[in-house]
This record gives sequence, structure tokens and C-alpha cells, in this order.
Amino acid sequence: MKKARIWELDFARGFSIIMMIFDHLMYDLKNFDSYFSNFYSVDIAVFNWLERAATWYWTSGLRDVGHMFFISVFLLVSGISFTFSKSNLNRSIKLLIVAVLISVITYAIEEFSGLRIFIIFGIIHMYAVTIFITYLARKIWNNDIFIFGLGIAAIALGIYFEFWDLHYISSLSLADMPEIIVGLKAFGADYFGIFPYLGIIMIGTVLGNLFYKNRVSLFTSKQPSDKNIVLFAGKHSLIIFLTHQFILFGLMFIIGYIFGYRL
Repeated sequence: MKKARIWELDFARGFSIIMMIFDHLMYDLKNFDSYFSNFYSVDIAVFNWLERAATWYWTSGLRDVGHMFFISVFLLVSGISFTFSKSNLNRSIKLLIVAVLISVITYAIEEFSGLRIFIIFGIIHMYAVTIFITYLARKIWNNDIFIFGLGIAAIALGIYFEFWDLHYISSLSLADMPEIIVGLKAFGADYFGIFPYLGIIMIGTVLGNLFYKNRVSLFTSKQPSDKNIVLFAGKHSLIIFLTHQFILFGLMFIIGYIFGYRL
């Protein structure tokens, strides 16, 4: 018998994923002029406006606050889901394999196309590593007060490192990897160091044990329809995350070519 899903967690995860797609769409649109060499000579008003609007969004405080909020919601829900998993070790290993594949594929695309999309330590890499560290921490002492304290310490370290002011490096070497993983240096098209995000995951596991020990919804009388698009996104968040940017890129280049833009 299939176990009932907790709809509010799917909804929160789905809303975060949808906002992430919007965020990445804005990133693509703001770079419209760099993807197409004849962007300014084609000079179509609606695309010019979209590029300016996306640039405004990407450099605004709205994006800074919104980005951190939705990432935090996603990771808190992921931490809660940690408490449901039968084997978080296997989960972290599978995610790490996916992360390595992302690095290999984005590197190959960058080498072939010249588009700067290589991801060496993105959100999936960070997620895999933080799940593994949380797994180890709970193996050492499966105590919620201990884990909560570690979570607060991890967030404090992220603040100390000023994770919001990333020090991007122009070239990558193996010696840079420890600092990249921790969050002292940044590199790649999608980047997340483990601090402060490890702390959010850890606190999420505490919330999972506190509020979802019985693994049932807290809002059973308010469940939306299964056809709800936000719930759908939440249930299929990983596949959406892995495919959405390829879809966005594909649509952007198809539409661009239709209107006369060229690489």
C-alpha cells in the first residue's frame, strides 16, 4: 500500500522549485545579449525590455532576499524529509552521483558551445554533501539538541564567511576545492558552499522529528487537489531541477532564432 504523502511539504518544496525556475529564467533573459552576437542589431523592443527587466531583477535586493528565502524553505523541507528516509547514506551517494554527472555534462557543453555553464559545486553537490554530513552527525549522537546546536553553528559560520558576498575565482585548480566546498571561494554557473546551508538542513531534521514523528500531515482537512501544479512540482522536484534549465535554454534559443537572433 502506497504511503500517503505530506501535502504541505510537497507544496512548500514545489513553490520553492517554481520560484527557482523563475530565478533561472531571469538569469537567462539578462544574458540574452551575450548569448546572441547580433542582439543589438536585431533590436526588437520586447526582447530589449525583457533583458532590461531581468537585469534589474537579478541585481535588486528583491532577488537577494527572495533567493535566500526560497532556498531556505527548500532546504528546511529537505531536512524534514531526511527524517523519513530509510537510508540517508544511500540517498547522499545517489545525489553525489547525480552531482558528478551534472559537472561532467555542463563541462562538456561549455567546452563544445563556449557558454559558461560549468557547475563544479552547485546546489545538488551541496545537498549531497550536507545530507552525508548530517547523516554522520546523527550517527555520532542522534540527539536533536546536539544537532540543533550544530545547525546554529553552521549558520553562524556562513554568516562569518559572509556567504552573501561570494569571492568568485576566474580559474579553477584542485587546491581551490576545499575552500569552494566550505564557501570561502566560488566558481561556476551554479554555486553553493556548504555553509550556512548545512545548518538549515540540520535544523530541518530537528523540525521533522518534532512535528512529523508520525509522518502524517498537520493539515489533513485542507489538502488541495492532486492536480495542483505546485504539488506536482513538489512531488517531482528532482527531475524538474535536473531538466528545467535545458528546457529554458532550448526554448530561448528556438524563439531567438525564429526572431532572427544568431550566436
